[in-house]
Amino acid sequence: MTRRPTFSELAWPDDPGDTNLPVQWAQSVSTQILDWTWRAYDALRSKHMSRIDLTQSLEQLERDLVRLHFIEIQVLFSTETDGYPSFVPHHEWPEMETRSSAPAMPPAYDLAFVSVTDRRWAWPIEAKVVPRPDALAEYLKDVDQKFVAGIAALLVAEGAMLGYLLCSDGSAVVANLEARLQQDLRAVPDFPKRLHRTSRHPRATAPVLRLHHLLMICV
Repeated sequence: MTRRPTFSELAWPDDPGDTNLPVQWAQSVSTQILDWTWRAYDALRSKHMSRIDLTQSLEQLERDLVRLHFIEIQVLFSTETDGYPSFVPHHEWPEMETRSSAPAMPPAYDLAFVSVTDRRWAWPIEAKVVPRPDALAEYLKDVDQKFVAGIAALLVAEGAMLGYLLCSDGSAVVANLEARLQQDLRAVPDFPKRLHRTSRHPRATAPVLRLHHLLMICV
């Protein structure tokens, strides 16, 4: 079946003369996006996580943490942009660029920051609960099947995995990720005190990806 265009593709058509524009945009806004994401986590942890034992059996923990994290991002966004943002945060943002033909549902990001100028440009974040340093299968599934496969961050070549760690040994999580990804994870100068690393991934059908790993200790 032939895939028909979306409204957004007609409203914000590709610029064949400069396919690097969304990549440049994503690089220019990364620090602000990541700063809001980290500080929103700080607020969520201080306000609510400190009162709950997250190691007990809880239903829908991942979805619950993501939606509450998003609220804290919205609070920062609304107080720090003065009503004139260049990009806006969203929860469960559909990724139309890699959709199948209707009526199939497009994949959706857990969190995304969408450009006001071109609303097809979305800076994506996927989140996973990590119960133990070696329990990385679901986390790595999103890395491989969404980001490296060229489904997520197809246009912008930048994105993040957010790990809600239910363990206190963050260095062990980093070491296990390095072993599984078969590369050293790089520290990020803008966030020297955070458990924040990056990896790089060549992709067959998309620009080379810089993937941030935000490892947030929740216990």
